[in-house]
Amino acid sequence: MKRTVLTYGGTQYTIANEDTETVQARIDAGLRDHPFMWLQVNYGDGRATPAMLLISPATPVAIITERDVDEQDEDGSVARYLLPEQTRPASIEIGPTDH
Repeated sequence: MKRTVLTYGGTQYTIANEDTETVQARIDAGLRDHPFMWLQVNYGDGRATPAMLLISPATPVAIITERDVDEQDEDGSVARYLLPEQTRPASIEIGPTDH
């Protein structure tokens, strides 16, 4: 079973049984004619709690497909579970501040 992980506001949410392409298509369709949309997701581990995310063209959202541990690629190799470079957060160094 695939599930999609969304990072929104620094928190991870999930959508079961949908891949990244399906979720992205739903968001694209929802924003095509409207300035914003609500996306139903799940929050939490184990027994997930339904949640609604407010999505607009300016909303930063990362969409990541998570695969089962035993799922294999088409060539028979086991998935490596590395995120594509564009979905990895940039490292940020915070220096001292004068307040």
